[in-house]
Amino acid sequence: MILQNLLITEQDPVFLDSIRKTVNNKSAFHSRNPGNTIVESKLMPETRVDRKIFEQFPSFRRGIVITRKMNNRGSSTQLESLLNEALANAAVDPIDLTTDPRTAAWNETYRELGCNPKKFPPAHLALLKRIQKPGASIPFINKAVAIMNDNSIRSVLPVGGDDLLRAGEGLELRFADGGEQFRPLNDPERTEHPDPGEIIYVVAETREVMCRRWNWRNGFQTRTTEETQAMVMNIDGLGVDSENRAISVRDRVARMLEQYCEAEVETGLLTPSEPRRVIKS
Repeated sequence: MILQNLLITEQDPVFLDSIRKTVNNKSAFHSRNPGNTIVESKLMPETRVDRKIFEQFPSFRRGIVITRKMNNRGSSTQLESLLNEALANAAVDPIDLTTDPRTAAWNETYRELGCNPKKFPPAHLALLKRIQKPGASIPFINKAVAIMNDNSIRSVLPVGGDDLLRAGEGLELRFADGGEQFRPLNDPERTEHPDPGEIIYVVAETREVMCRRWNWRNGFQTRTTEETQAMVMNIDGLGVDSENRAISVRDRVARMLEQYCEAEVETGLLTPSEPRRVIKS
């Protein structure tokens, strides 16, 4: 769920107009289905985790940050400086991605799911591998993506987000049946299908996959752009002290979204006892 939205901008004036209307209309969310048709819903959106995932991985916790009225346009010198600082620190003090407990937990989980983490690395591990060398850099896509990357690098946790107005009412982390569709972020003309039993983050109504293999690769449909004003950010904790780590990073993400994006935010935590959260409009 990291390094998303590379060099992507939204040029559809009808879609942009729908965003502006939705933000000012507190009675409904709009979503965009795979056919690119704007649909209006008066149902409350909800984000949730399938209980079967908690049963199989009891240490898993998902911190969530919900934003509204977010200003994701433009850049921020201070935010760019923070991201560059995180990159420099990672290069000076790299971690062993195979033995560090924070990364080993994800590698072991991928193997348990029948997924080779070397071939399909969790996105935050792929990011860390890329930047743990002198002179490494990543592009500043937009403020929200910079906040995701900064926190993912510093915390060694997957941090990602999806545009609520491009999604739907039911956002769920669950096991795939193989019939869902996925359009890769950097190749939206191609449609893939997840493997049966693969963990996916998916829009329940449209079966559009937002992220494959838990947190391996993002989809095009719900990408975060400068036009994004309402979104859900996910901070996934796994392994030792996962709940405290997820909460700590979640709260830092929320503060940064308030400071740099002038967003209205609320936070939550998805757990075995509370696997779902209604997203109030």
